[in-house]
Amino acid sequence: MKKLLLSVVMLLGLTTAINTANAQRYLTEVFSSVSVTHDVTYGQNISVLLAPQGIIDTIDLKADVYEPVGDTMTHRPCVIMLHTGSFLPIFYNGQATGIKTDSTNVEMCRQFARRGYTAISMDYRLGWNPQALGSAGQDIRTGTLLQAVYRALQDAKYCVRYFRYDAQTSNTFHIDEQNIILGGVGSGGYIAFAYATLNDPAQIALPKFLAATSNPAYAFTAGQSYINQAVWGDFEGNGGSPGLNLPDPMAGTVSSDVAMIFNMGGALGDSSWIQSGNVPMLAFHVTNDPFAPYKDGPVIVPTTGDFVVDVSGSWRAIRIADSLGLNSCFTGASFTDPYTVRANAVNDGYDGLFPFEMEDPIGPAPGQAGPWDYFDSTTVYMTCMFGLGFTQGHTDTIWANSLLTNPDMSFGKSQAYIDTIMNYLNPRIYYCRLSTGIDNQTFLKNSLTVYPNPATSSVNIKTDNSSTPIRYIHMYDISGRLIRSVDNIHMQNMTIDLHSISAGSYTLKIGFDAGEVVEKLAVQ
Repeated sequence: MKKLLLSVVMLLGLTTAINTANAQRYLTEVFSSVSVTHDVTYGQNISVLLAPQGIIDTIDLKADVYEPVGDTMTHRPCVIMLHTGSFLPIFYNGQATGIKTDSTNVEMCRQFARRGYTAISMDYRLGWNPQALGSAGQDIRTGTLLQAVYRALQDAKYCVRYFRYDAQTSNTFHIDEQNIILGGVGSGGYIAFAYATLNDPAQIALPKFLAATSNPAYAFTAGQSYINQAVWGDFEGNGGSPGLNLPDPMAGTVSSDVAMIFNMGGALGDSSWIQSGNVPMLAFHVTNDPFAPYKDGPVIVPTTGDFVVDVSGSWRAIRIADSLGLNSCFTGASFTDPYTVRANAVNDGYDGLFPFEMEDPIGPAPGQAGPWDYFDSTTVYMTCMFGLGFTQGHTDTIWANSLLTNPDMSFGKSQAYIDTIMNYLNPRIYYCRLSTGIDNQTFLKNSLTVYPNPATSSVNIKTDNSSTPIRYIHMYDISGRLIRSVDNIHMQNMTIDLHSISAGSYTLKIGFDAGEVVEKLAVQ
C-alpha cells in the first residue's frame, strides 16, 4: 500500500510562498469579513429532471454572491464556482453534497472574497438517468449524462453573461468583466472543462457521442449526437425546442467569455476538445478518484458499476494544455513555493496540475474523492429524515456512501486541502491576470486622453504609452445600455464617430491588457 504522500499534517504545515512580508491583495486574505447576497436569480430555464415521467418545469437559476466588507475597489476579479453532486439533487444522489451551499463552495468563495475577489456560487439544472437497464440502458445512461453536462454548460454561460451585463451597467457586485474565472468541484469540474473547450458542433458528434438507438423520450436519434442542438439549443443557449430550452435574451449581445478555468475533480469529455486558443486551465485531482479518472478511463455509475462513457482526466487535460501553450502565462513564472514544490514532485512536470495522492483503498472500497468536502451528520440526518421523509435506513446508506470515498472526512481535512488549493491557484491567477492591472491602474488613467469632451461629431481616445495599446472601447448611455462597441483594437489612438449618437451623457469603458479605465463623455 502506498503511503499518503500528501498527509493532512503536511498540508496544515505548509506556509504561503508569497515573497512579501505584507499582506497582498489576491494572494493573502486582506479582508476580515465577507458579505453574502443569497439567491440572486441569474436566469430561468426548463428543468427535465423527471422528463421520462412527463414532469418538465421552468425553474429559476440562482447564485450566492460573496464580497469583501469594506472594500472600495469597484472592479474586482470574479470567480464563479460550480458545485459537485453527480448531476442529481443532493441526498437523492446518494451523497451529502450537491448544492451551491456545499461546504467546499462556501469556504472557497469566502476565501476568495477575503482575498479581494467577488466570488459566486451558482446552481444549475440537474437530471439524468444513471439507473437505466436493459439493452438500451447504456445508451440512456451515456446520452442523458451528456445532456445534463450540456444543460449545465448553458446555465454557466447564462450566469457569466448575467454578471458581466451587471458589471457593464449597474455594477451592483463590483466585477471586472475582463477577469471572470470559472471553477468547478467534482461534477462542476466536468462543466468547467467543457466551458473552456466546447465551441464546435463537431466536438459533440464524435462516435462515442452518437446514439445507438432512437428514443423519443430522451430526444435520441440513432446515428446522431445525443446532444441535438435543434432540441437543446446551441452552446450559448440560443434556439432549441420551445418546450425544452429558454434562450437567454443576452446571448449574442453579451459575451460569455471567461479568462481562466480550474477544476477540483471532474474530467473532460474527450481530450480532442482541447485546442489552441482555449483559455488557461488548472486542475486539482485525487489520483485514485473513482468518479473521474486522473488520466483516461470510464465514468462508472457508483451504485451499479455500469459503464457510462470514456473520458480524459486532469493529467491528460493539463498535459495537452501545457503542450499547446495555453498555460504559458504562468508556466514560465518559476514558482518556488512549497505548494509548487509538492505539486511538481508528483505531476510529471505539467505546471498547473496538482495531483493528490491518497492511500490505496483496503478491500473492495473505491478510491478517495473530494477530500476538500465536509458535511456533518446532524444536518444530513435532520434534513433527510425530517425534511425529506427518508427512513433511517435510507439515511444511513447516504451517510455511509458519503464516507466511502472520504473515510477520514473532517473539517480540518477539508480546510487543509482547500488552503493548499488556494495557495497554488491564486499566485497563478495573479501572475496571469492581475499583477500588472493592480499596479498600473493609476498609470493607465494618467496616460489616457479623451478629447474633445464635450464632443460633437467624433471623439478621440489616446494613450501616451506604446506598451499599453487600447484593446477595446465600449460606450454606454445613462440607462446602462451598450450603444457602441469596438473590440480587438491594438492601437494607441482611436477615433469614434458620433454622428449617429444623440446628445447626452455617456460612459466610456476603455480596456487595456493591464485593466480598464472608465471615463465620462458628453455629446452635444
